[in-house]
Amino acid sequence: MIVRAIAVILLIEVLVCGYLFVQRAARPAPVLPETTLMNPLFAEDIQPLVQQVTQTNNAFDWMRLGEALLGQGYYSHAELCFRQVAELMPESRLAESRIAYCLERTGRTEQSSELYRELNASSDNSREAKREQMQALYEIGRNALREEKVDAAEKLFRQNLGFLPARYQLAKLLIRTERADEALPLISESLQQVPRSLKFLELQLRALQQTGNVKQAEQTAQMLERAQHSVPLHPGSNFIEPFRLKYGIDRRVEAFNTEIGNGSLPELEAELVKLIDLLEGYPSTHRQIFLMRLLEVQQQQQQPRKMLETARKLNEIGIHNAEVLMYQAEANGSLGDWNQAAQLARRAGQMSKSPALHQQLAEVLKQAGQTEESQVEQALVYRLEAMEYYRASQLAEALEKIEQSLKLYPADPQSWFVRGLIQEALGEVKASLADFRECLKRDPLHGRARQKLPSDEPAS
Repeated sequence: MIVRAIAVILLIEVLVCGYLFVQRAARPAPVLPETTLMNPLFAEDIQPLVQQVTQTNNAFDWMRLGEALLGQGYYSHAELCFRQVAELMPESRLAESRIAYCLERTGRTEQSSELYRELNASSDNSREAKREQMQALYEIGRNALREEKVDAAEKLFRQNLGFLPARYQLAKLLIRTERADEALPLISESLQQVPRSLKFLELQLRALQQTGNVKQAEQTAQMLERAQHSVPLHPGSNFIEPFRLKYGIDRRVEAFNTEIGNGSLPELEAELVKLIDLLEGYPSTHRQIFLMRLLEVQQQQQQPRKMLETARKLNEIGIHNAEVLMYQAEANGSLGDWNQAAQLARRAGQMSKSPALHQQLAEVLKQAGQTEESQVEQALVYRLEAMEYYRASQLAEALEKIEQSLKLYPADPQSWFVRGLIQEALGEVKASLADFRECLKRDPLHGRARQKLPSDEPAS
C-alpha cells in the first residue's frame, strides 16, 4: 500500500514537472538586437526586463521591454514585443498603436495605415479617443505622402483640419502643387491659433513669394525673425522620449544632470571621467557631450592643463567648434600666453553669434592688452543681445541694448540697421527710416537697409 502511494506521488510529480517544463518551453523568448550593435550600457540595463519576460510571459513586462527597445530605435525588435502584448491582451489599443508606429518607421506603410484605420473604427467618443483618432488619421496621411499618393494624402489632411499638424501638411502640399492662393487662407487661420509659429510663417513666406506679393512677403520675413517653434510636426513620436531617457547612456546622463546641483566639482569630474571611459570605442554623441561638460567643470576648478588635454581629445574625434576654441583660449590665458589666447578666441568669435561667447572674447582681448578691439567686441555683444530680445518681442529691452552698442561703437552700420528694425517694430516709422539711412551712410552696399527705404529714394 505504501509502495503504491509513493508511486502515485512520483507519477504526479513527474506529470507536474513535465507540464511546467512544457509551459516554460512554450514561452516565447524575446528577440534582441545583436550584442555588437547595442551600446553596452543599454544591453546591461535591459537584462532584468529580458529575464522578467522569460520568467513570466506577462503583457506588462513585454510592453516595458518593447518600449525600452523603441526608445533606442530598435523598431523591428520592439514590434515583436508589442505583438506579444497584443496576443496576451487582444483588447490593448496601446499595443496596436505601438505596432502601427513600428510598421511605419520600418517602411511598411500600407500595413501601418491599415492598423491605424482599425484603431479609428472604435466607437469610443471620449476626448482622449478623439485625440487618438486625429493622430491616427494624420499618420495615415503621412504614410500616403511616403507612398507618393498625393491626392489621397490631401484628402486625409482635409478631413483632419482640427489637428494643427494636419493643417500644416495640407498647406505645405498646396504650395508644392502651385496652389499658394488656396494655401494662404489656411495659413492665416492657423497663425491666429499660433501667431508666432516658425513653421507656418515659413509657409506663408513661400506662399506669398509664389503669388508675387513682395510687400507682404517682406512683412512676413520680418516676423520670421521673431518666430518660435510652436507646432509639433511629428507628434506621434513624442511619446518615445521618456523611454529613451530610462535606459542606457541616456539614463546615466539624466542621473548626472540631476546630481549636478548636489555634488562637488571634484565628484562631478570623477563621474564624468567614468562615463567617458565607459563610452570609449563606441559610436555615440554622448562622449562628445560629456567631454564638453568635463571642460566646463575643469574651467570652474581652474585646471588649465587638464582643459587643454580634454580639448585635445575633442579635437581627435573631429570637434573643433567655437566652444572648444574658447576653452582653449581661456586655458592658454590662465597659463600666461595671452597672445595665443587672443588668436584662439578670435577664431571662436568668427564661428559663433552667441553673446556669451563674444563676451568671453571681449574679456580675453582686454586681458591681452587689446583694449580698442575689446571695446568693439563688447559693442557686438550688446548688438547680439539686442537681436535676441528683438526676436523674443521684448522690444524695450532690445532698444536699450542697441543703444549701448551704438554708444560704444557708432561706426558699426549693422547696429544702425538693427536699431532701425527695432524702431520699425515699435511703430516708429520716421525713426526707423533715419536709422536705415545712417546704416547706408556707413555701408552703401547694405542691401537690407536699402530695401527698407522707399523705392523712389535715391541711393546715398
